[in-house]
Amino acid sequence: MMKCYISLQRKGRGTFGISILIALVFSTVLLVGPGELLAAEAEDSDQSSEALLGIGSGLLTLVYLPAKVLYAGLGGVVGGFTYVLTGGDLETAKTVWEPSFYGTYVITPKNLKGDEPVRFYGVPPSYDEAGD
Repeated sequence: MMKCYISLQRKGRGTFGISILIALVFSTVLLVGPGELLAAEAEDSDQSSEALLGIGSGLLTLVYLPAKVLYAGLGGVVGGFTYVLTGGDLETAKTVWEPSFYGTYVITPKNLKGDEPVRFYGVPPSYDEAGD
């Protein structure tokens, strides 16, 4: 006699919640703006506000970095396909690779203060040096 057991555990059950959390934090950063999120009047930066900026940047990096790395990885794959499908046209492939590979990978306190921009979509170094 064969018995059939049904598992009540669903595979990947927690990944949907994590995806929603990442989307909410990322959209909050984009909507509120990094300069207004944690930098309440950066002129009077004492040790406690610097500590909060450091903690905030670390926590935001925990959410932001995986999304950026995933975007860069997918950009690498799509750029590779672009290169192959265009018959080896490197310039066309670079139009996919550069925005995905360049940009901000780690959120720093300077990003939260608004001193440096957070660039999810990167720009080539030559464009950055030209002064935006």
